[in-house]
Amino acid sequence: METLSLLLSGLSVAIGPSYLLATFSGVMLGLAVGVLPALGPSAAIAILLPVILNFDPLVAMAALAGTYYGAMYGGAVTSILLGIPGESAAMMTMLDGYPLARSGQAGRALGMSIFASFVGGLIALILFVAVSRQFAEFAIAFGPAEMTSLMIMSLCFTTVLGGDNKFKGFISLALGVWLGMVGIDIISGSTRYTLGMPNLLEGFEFTVVAIGVFGLGQILSALDQQSLGKLATPSYTFRSLFPRLADVLVCWKDLVVGSIIGFVVGVLPGAGATTSTIFAYAASKRMSKTPERFGKGAVEGVAAPEAANNAASYAAMIPLLTLGIPGSATTAVMMGGLLMLGLQPGPLLFTTRPDFVWPLIGTFYIGNIMLVVLTIVLTPLLAAMVFVAPRYLFPMICSVVLYGIYSINNSVFDMGVGLAFGVLGYLFDKLRYPAVPALLGLILGPILEQGIRRALISSQGDPMIFLERPISLTLLLLTLALFVLPAAKRLLWKRPSRPRTLETP
Repeated sequence: METLSLLLSGLSVAIGPSYLLATFSGVMLGLAVGVLPALGPSAAIAILLPVILNFDPLVAMAALAGTYYGAMYGGAVTSILLGIPGESAAMMTMLDGYPLARSGQAGRALGMSIFASFVGGLIALILFVAVSRQFAEFAIAFGPAEMTSLMIMSLCFTTVLGGDNKFKGFISLALGVWLGMVGIDIISGSTRYTLGMPNLLEGFEFTVVAIGVFGLGQILSALDQQSLGKLATPSYTFRSLFPRLADVLVCWKDLVVGSIIGFVVGVLPGAGATTSTIFAYAASKRMSKTPERFGKGAVEGVAAPEAANNAASYAAMIPLLTLGIPGSATTAVMMGGLLMLGLQPGPLLFTTRPDFVWPLIGTFYIGNIMLVVLTIVLTPLLAAMVFVAPRYLFPMICSVVLYGIYSINNSVFDMGVGLAFGVLGYLFDKLRYPAVPALLGLILGPILEQGIRRALISSQGDPMIFLERPISLTLLLLTLALFVLPAAKRLLWKRPSRPRTLETP
């Protein structure tokens, strides 16, 4: 009952005019970002960071979170109408949504995607409220040793699960950790890797790095893509955007299973919404009595991944707020925003700042309802946005990005750093190096270093402290299993089987 009363009080705050406007602005931007293939929620949130610094923390985070889960809704529009995933999490929706659109059922596919996104978000938010306080209360027991082991596990999980090439992932992670060490050592007071530049004494500004890598970097990569102006949008009517009762009855299992899968996968560091949609689609196909329809226009193939990706976006907020662990690029940028606003995400956030946490959760509920109405009303406009020529769109975005970088500290040096990291983000994309581990290393590297040193100081230099504490040992064993089990599986798989000998009668 206490959790319910906290949620209701948070909702009463979230309906304030300034918070409603922030949520509305965030979901509107998220819808647009989800549609445009050149951008993603991480890039959009990185670009927004300089803007939100002057606002109340709740207003700022309501807008950033709205951008995140709004992009999950918007990505389905062009996936269904044009066969172009505006956001990577919408790729599985395209498999059945686009065939439905080409067969004259675009409205049916869009209506189910909107309904599934709403259901997925609602189920995830109910689970969010049910487990988030337990997460926070459990995490309060974490000391320096436990937090260090948790950081190691999160970084390894994100690096291993977030890309195809683990070696490249760990190179990216090492680069991020090294960049996080630039500046003044907080414990010893000595300078490290500043190259004699006074501007680097406080290290690299996280916002500048994030905007460079995800803002400028993705724009530079998108310049290689062809214009989409010759594509034709399938026709549909406004009435057809409302889900059919028959489809809801057919897809109710897919909606529930997809939502639960999205929530569970979304909590895991490094898995992300895209992974959740793959699992949900596979589960839906396995449950179906006619799996041969999948990929040819099965409405269940739209319902399951759309429920999963929206559920995953809300679930990703749990480790961010309760443990201070971002599990994806988007939540990593959001964590940077929290720190810049003077808030420390982690176990104590729910106890020290309930006036922030519960109204923020309240904005999630309001944003989920807003998105249903806005997506239905704005679908024609959202579909038309993809036809904006890159020669007009990208210069406008670049101007906003560069101004945003300059406005952080009114520094031309920051603009140079942002451009340099923009080129680095472009090279990462071209060379197939994941950028997420680098960003997580930049954020969590200094925290990991401090945790290790504080744990060793408390144990008088004895490293066995990480193995003597049960929670720390369990987390380290889980991290070790992440590497040992796949290697053991490969060895067993390669072991030649004994040739069978024919028995003579």
